Amino acid sequence: MKKTMEYIFTDEMLKLLDHFTSLTEVRIAFFSLDGEELCIGKNRSISTYCALRRRTKSFNAACLAADEIGRQTALEKNGVHFYQCHAGLCEAVVPVYVGEMPIGYAMIGQFRLAGKAAESRNEKESDALKKLPTFTREKVEDLLSMFEVLIHHIANHALVGRRDFDLLNPLVDRMRSNPAEALTLAEASNIVGLSASRLSHLFTSMMGISFKQFQMAQRLELADRLMKIHPDWPVTKIAGSCGFEDPLYFSRIYKKHRGIPPSQAR
Repeated sequence: MKKTMEYIFTDEMLKLLDHFTSLTEVRIAFFSLDGEELCIGKNRSISTYCALRRRTKSFNAACLAADEIGRQTALEKNGVHFYQCHAGLCEAVVPVYVGEMPIGYAMIGQFRLAGKAAESRNEKESDALKKLPTFTREKVEDLLSMFEVLIHHIANHALVGRRDFDLLNPLVDRMRSNPAEALTLAEASNIVGLSASRLSHLFTSMMGISFKQFQMAQRLELADRLMKIHPDWPVTKIAGSCGFEDPLYFSRIYKKHRGIPPSQAR
């Protein structure tokens, strides 16, 4: 099934992508988390230059690898990542979030940086390069700022979403709001109306960690907060307030994840 069916693109988002391309002459596209291109401003295809170069299998593979590195770097930076591809053209990518969760990426490119030469092997490629939009370094900064503001607007106004992520958001909010709740995976699956195996898979895909790991992380963060607010509370009370029935188990888990026992953390 094509991943487009998993995503929800509002008309406003599609219009914004179209306007961005019309104003800047730069291609903008939305990608899934695993790099599938799903939505493109003005349905603009890749440039003639890129189409010519990507006929070579090795060049195409290098392009795809560079895009993957760009997406991962942007995710690690949690912001816009600007880079030049191996052909000397410019691109930028930024992760798109729903709340705190990345659901995909937006990418712009390719365009040229004034004064920087790009690679061409023949006259046809040289002519294709001349048709690409070219910006000074100052204009590139403006372009990247506009790109970042646009994506923040799309994310903050929920102009794009994923059906499965929207389904799991209430569960994640509940776990964050009530970290001491002894919620099992089976109980959680009943809440969202999914099988336990399907929920487990989606949860890991959505959060980057498993259901149990996320639950444990929330409990330990609650323990940190309680020990800071109530330094006089005994470990037994801290453990019980965080959903741990056995204070010795709590101490072992805390030391495993924090490197020191809770008695020293206080």
